[in-house]
Amino acid sequence: MVSLSIIAPTMNEPTAPKTIRDLIRAFGRSAEIIVVDKSSEANRRQLVKTGAKVIKQESTGYENALMDGFRAANGSIISTIDPDGTYSVEDFKRVVSAVRSGRADFVSGNRFGKLHEGAMTTSIALGNKFLTWLYRRLYKEEIHDVLSGSFAMTRKAFEAIRKEETYRAGTLFFEIELARRGFKLIDIPINYHPRVGSVSKISKAKPIYGMNIARHTIRFARDYNPLLMFGSIGLIMILAGLIIGAFVLANYLSTGALTEIGRALIAFMLIVLGFLSILGGLLLDLLLRIEKELLRNRHD
Repeated sequence: MVSLSIIAPTMNEPTAPKTIRDLIRAFGRSAEIIVVDKSSEANRRQLVKTGAKVIKQESTGYENALMDGFRAANGSIISTIDPDGTYSVEDFKRVVSAVRSGRADFVSGNRFGKLHEGAMTTSIALGNKFLTWLYRRLYKEEIHDVLSGSFAMTRKAFEAIRKEETYRAGTLFFEIELARRGFKLIDIPINYHPRVGSVSKISKAKPIYGMNIARHTIRFARDYNPLLMFGSIGLIMILAGLIIGAFVLANYLSTGALTEIGRALIAFMLIVLGFLSILGGLLLDLLLRIEKELLRNRHD
């Protein structure tokens, strides 16, 4: 088994051959480089000339391109870098080294650490920061850039999600699935340069793509962090019950007669259901903590 596998997803990237040659020079024979390509035949021939293994992508989507490459990889560390000229090979080496040294099971490059002028539009940066905030809030992981195209993980981490069906969430697919299984995730600051000679192929409708990512983030947090989800619902129900109950009480104090029995029952039910929701979240959270601890022990 080689020590490192590097997956490079490409789709008509003019800078890809140069990036791949830079990777070969940087890592030599200690790494296998697999290009998962969805380009024209002419571009694919240029990629083959670099000496890297080239796989024609038959599936669709960035996440599937990565999984196709990861499943074909043999390295004890599995990694990826977008060969679009925005990422530095030197920074990528630091990302790989962080996994190799045992700092975490999954390490990605934080593009906001050294974001170069013109590398990211304001709208994309704000969208990324919102998704990162949402992920950190729900999954309690110290990640500062959830959609980085440069990351590495241990073989054990990948094997835990090898058979997982992908969904449209970019890099966040891996961060969600690994967090759910109890792996340690971190990121480190890297340079992020303006794209040269091409545009992003991930999605032509960035806002819709971002909303879809947010949907998946919240959807899986329901199972990963039930206390936050059910606790929030419970608090809202209790608050609603107290507000309705306050109106009933105010009416009783002003008239001296309990005339709003229906509202009083609704307020009582909301408060009881709210407490039950919080209790259910606490119990589910306890069970998930036990499951995560068992998973950590199994990985160790």
